[in-house]
This record gives sequence, C-alpha cells and structure tokens, in this order.
Amino acid sequence: MKKLTVLLIALLLALGQLTACRSEPAPDETETAAPDTETNETDETIPAETEPAAAPEKKTAGHIAMTKYFSQQWEWDDEILLALSEYSTAVLSEESRQTYPALAEILEQTQNMTNRAMGDEFDNLLSTAKEELDFLGADSFVTKSSTIDLQIRRADSTAVSLLSDSYLVFGGINDRFLNGSTYDTATGEMLTLADVIKDMSKIPAIVKKELTSHTWNGDFLSETSVEDYFRDTPEDGIRWTLDYNGVTFYFMNGELADLGNGHLAATVSFAEYPELFHEKYMTVPEAYMVELPLMHPFYTDLDGDGDLEELDVTPFPHESDISMFYDSFGVYTDTDAQFYYGEFAADSAHRTGGYHPYYIKTADGRHYLYIFAEGSELASNDMELRVIDITGGGFGEVGDMHVAPGYIPVDGSYALTDPDNMMLENFELMEEAKAYRVGDDGMPVRK
Repeated sequence: MKKLTVLLIALLLALGQLTACRSEPAPDETETAAPDTETNETDETIPAETEPAAAPEKKTAGHIAMTKYFSQQWEWDDEILLALSEYSTAVLSEESRQTYPALAEILEQTQNMTNRAMGDEFDNLLSTAKEELDFLGADSFVTKSSTIDLQIRRADSTAVSLLSDSYLVFGGINDRFLNGSTYDTATGEMLTLADVIKDMSKIPAIVKKELTSHTWNGDFLSETSVEDYFRDTPEDGIRWTLDYNGVTFYFMNGELADLGNGHLAATVSFAEYPELFHEKYMTVPEAYMVELPLMHPFYTDLDGDGDLEELDVTPFPHESDISMFYDSFGVYTDTDAQFYYGEFAADSAHRTGGYHPYYIKTADGRHYLYIFAEGSELASNDMELRVIDITGGGFGEVGDMHVAPGYIPVDGSYALTDPDNMMLENFELMEEAKAYRVGDDGMPVRK
C-alpha cells in the first residue's frame, strides 16, 4: 500500500520510542514548596507591624536557537507537473546542540526519518501520476502532491513543540493534516499529555466550551462528540501542541462536526486553568514569536482581559490564476469581530509558498503580526515583510520591509522564535543575516 502523509505523521510520533526508556519523572524543578503556614495557637501576641512577604520571583525560560530546512522534488512530463513533494524540518542550531545534545539527536533522527519517508512517498506519487495520466489524459489529470510545513510553536529551555501542517493530493485523497510533537528540552524525551496536564478528566468540557466561544459555533455531531473523542481516542492519537500560553488540541474536518465545518482547534490556557498543568511546562519566555498555519485559528490574549481571542490569517488568490499567485490576505480576530484586509502580492506556486505569518508577543505586552510574502519586484526567491500592530485585537498598519529569515546554506534558514533576536536577511541593504529586534513601533531594528 502506498505511503501517505498520514502514515508519515504516525511515524514521526513513533520516533519518540527511539529515545532511551523513560525513567521515573523527576520532580518539577520549577515548583517550590508550599510556605510553612503552621502557627503557635497558644501565642496570642501579634506584632503591631510586620514586613510584607517578598513576592515570589517570576520564573522565565530562555529561548533556544533552531534552524529550519526546506526540501523539494518534482517531475514534469512536457508542460504537465506530474508530482510534487515539498517539506520542511527543524533541528537545533550548533550552539543549542552543544547545550541540549539529547534533544539535538532526536530532532536529527526525525529529520533523517522524514527525508527517507518523503523520498519513498514521492516515488509512489510519481508512479501513480504516470499511470493516471496515461489512463485519463492531460485534460483530466491532477498533479499528485505531498507537502509538510513544520511550524515551531514553542522553542525554549523548558520545551520544544512542533506543528506538522501537511497537505496530500493523492488519488481520492485531498486533505489537510495537523499533528504535533513535543519534547522536554533538557532530556530530549517526547512528552505525553500526562506529562503536561495533571487532570485530563476536565479537558473535554473545557475544549467544548472553547470551541463554541469563538468564530465557530456550529453543531457537533452529537451532544457528546467532544467527550466521546477524548474517551475513545488513544492518548498517542490525540493531536496537540504545547504552546507558550497553553495546550492546543487539533481536530480533523468531520471529526467532531459535519464535514464542511473545517479543521477545528481549541486552546486550554495556562492563565485560565493553571491548576491543570505541571508548573514546569508553564515556565515560558516573557517575549516570543510563533509561526502560524494559514486558514487555521490561533488563540492568544490580545486585549489583556485574561480570555483568549481568535486570530486567523487567510490568503486570497488572484482571480486570473488561482493556483500560482496570491494578491491579498485577510486577518480576523474575534475581539469585536475585527477584520483587516491587506493587498500584498505573494508567489503561491507551492503549498509551502505564499505567506508566512508570525504572531509576536513582546515583554511589555504588545502584540504584532509579521507576514512574510514570498517573491517581490526585485527577485523571485526573496521575501517582503508587512508589520501589523494587533495589540488589543484591532489593526494598525506599521510598515513594510524587504527582509526574510536569514539564509543558511544549503536550503536552510534561521528559525524566528525570539522577538529580541531575529536573524534577518536585509535585501534593501544587500546584507546577509544579522540580528534584529522588534522596535518600539513594531518594525525590525538592527541590534
């Protein structure tokens, strides 16, 4: 049976077993003992004045540097694109590898496994494409393709969590798949939900509430669809990522609601439900940067009210050439149903091309959307950046800049996870990758 991307996802999850057998978990290093509140009941003397207790020191995690790699393979028959394979992988940078060798090894094993699996899958795509072209003819033929865009949802000294955003066009299969893999940074071990969440029994009700509290408020397949999913799905079959602000669960089209309702997601936040999580994994950097999947909700607190708001970025294709070119995009938040429309050209010849949106939270509580668009008037393989201030859930245009994530030979780039240390290549200045930070107005500023 031909390998499909869904099988690759299962292989990626199984790779966690390549690590050494898990030992008994150590106590959370970030947890502190409860203060001794015992008093001497026979002593009724109370000091007139006491020194106020010092506030506990806020614990934060440090960023770790990562690199993304991109691979492509395709084959044509004259003017017909028979098969296309595109995918990205992520590994630790050299400095991070030295600090976290166990994690570095497992990510490199994952990269090698992905390379082999995608190579085998391309052979199957191409074989099927040739057979189908001979049988159907050019007018009815559809290119067979498989793409995986690996997005870094979290990368710090506590945990690394990756979201595999994949598409498959293969025979009668034409669908999108989202799947997460999460690792303890120090040990390199793949984390389970039980490692992160103390009490899973409360999760179904919270997820159901979150799903119906945002843009999507449709009907479930039944009153107990969410409860049935968590009861009947093995833990290693549940799709989730450990984000900077909570745990996000992902659901396939038709899994909880009728087909046509799309792929749903719900985030259970640290801020709202701190008692559910092990404290260790709630320790995050004060500022962070997250690459977002297109046409899929991301949840974060944009207005500081403690509740999560939905953030969606959707590309709009050019009417004259629907497969090759985006000329605009829309951004929606459910903070008073705010919507932003931006005309911003992007080459969308491939699934992993087009727009690359990033959400940014700064240490002083500001929120920005960075949208990189592939292609420009100056060259075909570089990017332009549009910066939008989304603090409060509204939209304020900040500006454009001719930059991209810094290139690393061969077919690699610096991963953007730290707003205070973004390695960007500036095409206007003809500069190779330099360190930038998010400036006071949101635009990148050279460090």
